[in-house]
Amino acid sequence: MKKFFLSVAIIFLVAINFSGASAAQKVVFVNENSRWMEKAERENFQLEVLRLVNKERAKVGAPPLRFAKDLAASAYVRAVELPTKFSHTRPNGTKCFTAMPQRGHILGENLAGGQTSPQQVVQAWMDSKTHRDNILNPKYTDLGVVYYYRADSKYKHYWVQHFRG
Repeated sequence: MKKFFLSVAIIFLVAINFSGASAAQKVVFVNENSRWMEKAERENFQLEVLRLVNKERAKVGAPPLRFAKDLAASAYVRAVELPTKFSHTRPNGTKCFTAMPQRGHILGENLAGGQTSPQQVVQAWMDSKTHRDNILNPKYTDLGVVYYYRADSKYKHYWVQHFRG
């Protein structure tokens, strides 16, 4: 019971400290078995995945994707869920799209687990037809990307891309 109240108190303090933060910055989890990378390193991973994805899109004449903070925020939500249930169905049984902002007429999600760098994850997605189709879909205009690490989980390294068009 003490652990429960301590967790609630920590979450409350973190929430107060981040109340002025953007949506992408508000998702913070305090757990000794998981960690978020330093903000600068996390953003470098996000921008590198975006750069690599846009490089692949350019090869087929698809327009570049723009980074979308709201999609990155929904990708954070999904990334934290993946160690519990690695699926496009969320742990509560709803579809992955319920975590995304519902603007735009088409939405997509790519998941990956185990890759330790942007290069590895983009290559894994490009080696999979369904993931490659999302990356190269010319109807998509926006992308949110997240990397999450959890030491006590199956894959340890989790990646989520959220697409919108």
